[in-house]
Amino acid sequence: MDKAKLEKYKNRLLEAKVEILKELELEREYVNYNDQGDLVDLADGVINNEVLSRLSDMDVDKLKQIEVALEKIEKGTGYGICEGNGKKIPEARLNHIPWARYTIEYAEQMEKNRR
Repeated sequence: MDKAKLEKYKNRLLEAKVEILKELELEREYVNYNDQGDLVDLADGVINNEVLSRLSDMDVDKLKQIEVALEKIEKGTGYGICEGNGKKIPEARLNHIPWARYTIEYAEQMEKNRR
């Protein structure tokens, strides 16, 4: 992949990283703000915190994938190459999910194998 495209994807990855970090900080502030109140408020807060925790886990996983992609770009070690089959990940997929580690076909095969 040429340098201009790598730079474009690097910038998109950095933007996604910043957005996730902002969301995580807002969630943390929400949890801290809602720690007070009566039993109903506390129960509602526990439920909301559970939902936010699950969302945060997904965000943390996405953040890790973004870091892996950024590291590949920095080291020049196969950004845009499927980790499963070694094929080039189509640019259309990278435009949609710049942290993609697998081609759609390989990701679908992995999902079938999990079932």
